[in-house]
Amino acid sequence: MLINEILRDIRFRSFFLSGDLVCEFLVLFFKMSIAGWVSLTVSEGVSKFTAINTEPGLLELSETSDNFAYPIRSLNSLDKFLGLEILAVYEYRIENIDEGCVGIYLDFGCCGLSVIESDECLSVVEGAMQYLDGGIYLYKIEI
Repeated sequence: MLINEILRDIRFRSFFLSGDLVCEFLVLFFKMSIAGWVSLTVSEGVSKFTAINTEPGLLELSETSDNFAYPIRSLNSLDKFLGLEILAVYEYRIENIDEGCVGIYLDFGCCGLSVIESDECLSVVEGAMQYLDGGIYLYKIEI
């Protein structure tokens, strides 16, 4: 679904409650060259990539009228990754915990992109995370 595919677009869903930002990155969406749109969530120690049939339509906060708003926007700050091939996908895992995934690392060979979960929200970091305590390691997954 991701390996050997070219990344074409990145979008994200946020969560606002009564107009206040609760979580900037709740879900990430990747448009792949062959598989189309794929969503990524990391929650409760598990990462999940899901192929979706429809494009996650762009929606600004101002276009919503609900107290629970989930706008979708483009992640333009990562445009430098567009057009690159994903060579490998890794999970950041906590040692000795079965469901201990705390993030994902997309390896493009020349560079990479980390998506890290903390307090039920995601953060996006260019490059690989360095955990100094040694309790978290990268585990290659086939996706």
